[in-house]
Amino acid sequence: MILEVTAAIWFIWIAIYDFRFKLIRNVDLLIALILCTTYISSNWYVGFLNLVIYGLLNLLSKDKIGSGDIKLAPIIALPVSSIYELLNALSISWISGGLYALIRGGDAIAFAPFMILGTYLAKIL
Repeated sequence: MILEVTAAIWFIWIAIYDFRFKLIRNVDLLIALILCTTYISSNWYVGFLNLVIYGLLNLLSKDKIGSGDIKLAPIIALPVSSIYELLNALSISWISGGLYALIRGGDAIAFAPFMILGTYLAKIL
């Protein structure tokens, strides 16, 4: 229980840092991976699938997705227990991020907060 709460707090830190600086530091990703190690043995395939999805989206969008978001993708998917939950998390992330981008305008948005929000909402829905 303490590990899950610590991981949630760390993901919130990543979201805040990305929102403020539009950067996801590798050290933060490493700590998040360490905090999610309890999920690796059972959910590695969900994390790998999320990495493939974001990698393909990055190729199709001609490198419009940040490298930090791509590195965050498999880590954020580790707590997800099924492909159904992953698809829900992706849907929530992209819809909420897209709405924010439409309202805000501009060139680029910090997407990690929406990835994290989508994952946690998919876990509770």
